[in-house]
Amino acid sequence: MMIPKQFDDIRSFNDDEIPSAMEFFIHDETSISMAKLVFPDKSVEEIQELLRNIKTTTEFQQIVMTRFVRLIESTTMKSVDTQGFNHLDKKKAYLFTGNHRDITLDAFILQMYMLENGLDTCHIGYGTNLILNETIDVFGRSNKMFRVQRSQNIRELAQNSQHLSDYIRHLIRDNKSVWIAQRNGRTKDGNDKTDHGLISMFSMSGDRKNLIPNLAELNITPIATSYEYEPCAMMKARESYLKERDGVYVKKPMEDMESIVSGIRKKKGIMNIAICPTITYDDLKPFEGAEKHEIVTAVADIIDKRIYNNYRLFPNNYIANDWLSGTSTYKKHYTQEEEAVFKAYCDKIFSKLYEELGSSAEKRFTEILLGIYAIPVENKIKSQFHPICQ
Repeated sequence: MMIPKQFDDIRSFNDDEIPSAMEFFIHDETSISMAKLVFPDKSVEEIQELLRNIKTTTEFQQIVMTRFVRLIESTTMKSVDTQGFNHLDKKKAYLFTGNHRDITLDAFILQMYMLENGLDTCHIGYGTNLILNETIDVFGRSNKMFRVQRSQNIRELAQNSQHLSDYIRHLIRDNKSVWIAQRNGRTKDGNDKTDHGLISMFSMSGDRKNLIPNLAELNITPIATSYEYEPCAMMKARESYLKERDGVYVKKPMEDMESIVSGIRKKKGIMNIAICPTITYDDLKPFEGAEKHEIVTAVADIIDKRIYNNYRLFPNNYIANDWLSGTSTYKKHYTQEEEAVFKAYCDKIFSKLYEELGSSAEKRFTEILLGIYAIPVENKIKSQFHPICQ
């Protein structure tokens, strides 16, 4: 099924557009510099020849993206552990809705493990605020990434939401899986919550009069991504603190790019990706006849609970929770050595931020930073044994 021209403004590249994209990279200094990091054993001429021989999106992902992700994995992670890929049907398309911990890595690594499990990779939604130049645009569209238009204008927001909903449903009906974050922007406080507006957007296409089969058709599948060490914890805590203190937070030019680079380069320890159970018609059937807002709330709640239930907790999460509560409730989940390592990690962040924010920030900033690690513990405990988690 061809992608209709109405989606040309947001869609990723078709295979017949990949050779032109590779020619762009070949003559783009930034792209070649990045490629040298991924292929340090190759000369510029060899890299150019390698790119020139790539003819499809799949080849780009297999040759370039897999090498890129493996490089990040080998230099910044202890391991990537996965669950649930064996439950995915290779003949079906899924609308993966993931908790948003890192700007780009969550979806990139998911794609690689889809390839490793014999699955076709998913199309990835990313905000237009991240498309800072032509290089990023061409790279994203070569990697099955489609634009999610950001807008503050209510009328434009409604139009963009309808357009995006139509595109996502087209992909699913064309048997192409999709990944999209459960909310705009990364989780800043560790509390993964699905934006109800996202579910409303999903329902804007298809049969709008019958929301239960409408949403069930999309095979909405939550994904829980967990990091032993949050790669952008310092930047998240800083932003949250300043927004709370000043009532508003204005990003610096290129701050999103700094976050992307930080997410790639900072140590992460163990990363865990869990494919949660797909939301089925039977899951939604109890809400037949309910008002739209009730159905939207129910779907968002199912996504949240399944992510919480499949979120992997590390010693750092339990340590942070105990520190915040001033108790030793979860002492059995970590050792003194692990606590000392986490303390050294936190102290390093604290020292950097106190230089900028001053000692008056100490108490609240500490609470925010620890909350990034501590809140998932509370969420997981609340979700366990809940029937919608199954």
